[in-house]
Amino acid sequence: MTISATSSGKMQRKALWSLIAALLLCTSYAFAQESVCKSKGGEIKVVYPELARRMKISGVVRLHLQLSPGGTVREARILGGNPVLAVAAQDAVKKAHFEGTEPCVAVFEFKE
Repeated sequence: MTISATSSGKMQRKALWSLIAALLLCTSYAFAQESVCKSKGGEIKVVYPELARRMKISGVVRLHLQLSPGGTVREARILGGNPVLAVAAQDAVKKAHFEGTEPCVAVFEFKE
């Protein structure tokens, strides 16, 4: 069997797109299994970074939180969003207290 360079390239692209689609499906399924974090003190106040304001950066940040038995944040891992905004969200959740001890996802929307 002979495979030309053209068909080999097409096969590689098709395999790559299949892999990307599978990863996206797995990722969205994993997010669906995570519960949304519930703050004990109501809404969490996030300081909009001055750099983000000057650069007109907005968007959504998702953080995966590992909580201690007392409801404080042991770890806040960035799942998605602009890094400048994500650092501000991480700083805010580290000062907050949450209900429960199970890992959860916190979502922040930054608007200018």
